[in-house]
Amino acid sequence: MLIYGLLTLAMMGLIFFMSSKDGTESGSMSEWLLKTELGRILMKLLPRLTDYGEELDIRKYAHMAEYALLSVPSALFFRELLLERFPVRAVCSSLLFCFLYACSDEYHQTFVPGRAGTLTDVFVDLAGAGFGLVLVLLSCVRRKEMK
Repeated sequence: MLIYGLLTLAMMGLIFFMSSKDGTESGSMSEWLLKTELGRILMKLLPRLTDYGEELDIRKYAHMAEYALLSVPSALFFRELLLERFPVRAVCSSLLFCFLYACSDEYHQTFVPGRAGTLTDVFVDLAGAGFGLVLVLLSCVRRKEMK
């Protein structure tokens, strides 16, 4: 349980750190990623999310990735905390936790120059968390923990 808690806290710290970057820094990171081979591959493989260009799309995908990586250890933490074999309540707890953290993160961004907190980003974050939690559930089903 301790390792899942530490991984959750580490991911929260990374999200907070990335959200603390001002608009210029955040934009330059997105531009840099788009210029890399990984960025080019991602933009070819992933569907367009917005009509505002690849830079905004890559930012939205980064939001989703961050929250997918937050949801998995938090679900496993709640699973251990709640002593559940199949983590239905743990997954619901993790989704609520990710929602509350996404709200607090968007609020935090309203204080960062060049950044804005938006309800749309909360839903993008939840989509990422949902993806991570589906992976947790599929893993449990695959391991035959669901009966």
